[in-house]
Amino acid sequence: MKRIILALALVAVLIASCGSQPTTPDRTIPFIGGNAGIDVGLVEGMPPAAVYDNQRMEFAMGISLHNVGEADVGTGTDNPFVRVSLDGFSPRAFGLTPDQMSKDLDQPLLGSHKNFDGTVLPGQLANMVFEHLMYQDPLQGNIVQNMVTRVCYDYENWATAPIFYKDDIYENVEDICTLTGEKLPQNSVGPLHVISLVQNPLGPYKVMINFVIEHVGSGDFYGRTADEDCDSRVTNMNKYKVDVAVTSKDPGMTIDCSTLSGGNEGVITMFGGADTSVSCTLSTPSGGSRMFTDPVVINLKYRYGESITQPVIIQAVGNR
Repeated sequence: MKRIILALALVAVLIASCGSQPTTPDRTIPFIGGNAGIDVGLVEGMPPAAVYDNQRMEFAMGISLHNVGEADVGTGTDNPFVRVSLDGFSPRAFGLTPDQMSKDLDQPLLGSHKNFDGTVLPGQLANMVFEHLMYQDPLQGNIVQNMVTRVCYDYENWATAPIFYKDDIYENVEDICTLTGEKLPQNSVGPLHVISLVQNPLGPYKVMINFVIEHVGSGDFYGRTADEDCDSRVTNMNKYKVDVAVTSKDPGMTIDCSTLSGGNEGVITMFGGADTSVSCTLSTPSGGSRMFTDPVVINLKYRYGESITQPVIIQAVGNR
């Protein structure tokens, strides 16, 4: 009986070990994939679940920032603006001044990226701490105070898709690609994606593309206006603006986007955060090839805002 039990245990181990074999990374996919830019969280115990009133207990708010996307952010990068702010309470109630309610990240936070072998190198993590918070006044009874943390940061996404060019747009034989239809764009990690890109022929080595941008994150996005925070009010005219640039590695490529005032880059407004389409015309010399594919790259730049609300009990200790 013991031998049977031992044999069954060995079989279970073998099955488990077979099931845990790592899969080979797909190197044909250019990006990692995902919907977040910076993953925002609270450091454990900061704030604590409860604090005392009447200046009896000092505590801190700790915010963790993990760059899970593929764009570098912070000092010395193309996305330098990263600000963490406290909200939801009067600064005076906790012994702070208005200037002490926000901090800017003073270091780079490198993004994750895909290695040449298909493995993924995670992005960097940083903590920002607001110290010396202390509830100032005596209370008659316990209250619950919502401590709100807001994070506002610059971010960007890339999307790429193969575009097919051909000398004779009426020829039916297309042995490497198709002149019309969906091109299934690939997106880098981030909260804005190009979810569709459709190509249609206009002439020899000339095509029109129409792509759709969608907000896939959990926060709100804004234009990059100087030192402006992520103001979520509906009256903010900077809300839902995105910098869009359409480029190609082909030095002879001409790109004209009617949605971007006739150039290859500009600012669009995604009204209410709704899906928005952009149309462009791409044309290039043949370069000696009768038909070929060339990738188009779409770069989206914006400012992104997210928040966390953490309730904290303020305990009334009285004169004890």
